Amino acid sequence: MPLETQLHSYHAAHAKMTEFAGYDMPLWYTTTTEEHMAVRNGSGIFDVSHMGRFSLKGRGSTAYLEGMVPTGVARQQAGRAFYTMLLNERGGIIDDLIIAKLGLEEYLLVVNAANASKDLEHLKGRLPKEGAQVEDLTSGSAMVAIQGPQAQASLQPLTDIDLAQLKKFRSSRARVLGEEALISRTGYTGEDGFEVIVYGPTNENPQAAVNFWERLAATSAPCGLGARDSLRLEAGLPLHGSDIDEATDPYQADLAWVISPDKGAYVGSEAIESLAAQGPSSVRRGLVLEQGIPRHGFEVVDGSGKVGTITSGGFSPILRKGIALSYLSPASDVGSEVGVVVRGSRQEGKVVKPPFYDQDVYGWKRRSNGK
Repeated sequence: MPLETQLHSYHAAHAKMTEFAGYDMPLWYTTTTEEHMAVRNGSGIFDVSHMGRFSLKGRGSTAYLEGMVPTGVARQQAGRAFYTMLLNERGGIIDDLIIAKLGLEEYLLVVNAANASKDLEHLKGRLPKEGAQVEDLTSGSAMVAIQGPQAQASLQPLTDIDLAQLKKFRSSRARVLGEEALISRTGYTGEDGFEVIVYGPTNENPQAAVNFWERLAATSAPCGLGARDSLRLEAGLPLHGSDIDEATDPYQADLAWVISPDKGAYVGSEAIESLAAQGPSSVRRGLVLEQGIPRHGFEVVDGSGKVGTITSGGFSPILRKGIALSYLSPASDVGSEVGVVVRGSRQEGKVVKPPFYDQDVYGWKRRSNGK
């Protein structure tokens, strides 16, 4: 049987359900497009309790993390939340994750649900014999994302901290409806917003999570996995298992900015040095089609034949067109024209640099946000 989050009873009563990463999760409540636009124009809420949440603390935790990720850890200030990745010895991406630095030797790691068990084994397998310890908090906490330009207004009445003081990629211990929590100004939609971990709720005693969700639902639209995927695709954010995986390196994935060039050795660092010198044979690019909806696995072609494969594709409610992510030759510059084979026929497309929307109008950088 699929696993359930602490909010499963609410979802089952109100949403179309689907299985994802071993969990029974909401696919949509109304429609994917309606929920998508609620986030772009107002605020929406997502149950992301299926994602893995690991505590890392104890003497040597910072030094240990320095050896596990390509991003400089010691330089991060307490209260910082940063995007990084776990790499294998070949420089491939085991997973991408968010790390919140809670204190001098204390961290909270949020990883993809489908990779949680693998990541935990990878992390524990390299722990020092004494000091730093990793604990899985997933089943004893709930996690909700509040996303959109009105996310702050929706969340503020329910917490004891001033959210206006919590800047982008910052995190803070807080209370929500009296419950212990961690609030981070992060997300997976391209919009301003927050991800809130509420400590304590379990499947056997979920009421604190349910209360929080229901209060949020009074001012924000409940959203399912369909909108979560269309929003992240429109923002050009990769999905592990589709757009990035253990055979993909950060240079191919256009994620080399997470690599701190002046740090010491870490898992995969020798391979990363070699890959940087070689340069990528293919790079992640965005595509916009004039007609048709591209899907995972569709071929990208030009006059010479196949030049790539769609890794993620779908419909953009903002552009009202099909959009996709694909790996193409580094010579495929922005503006290049390509075709995508959709149901046996070639549909014309153009190479673009994500996000797929006007950042003055949508997304966390929009002029009205000021974040």
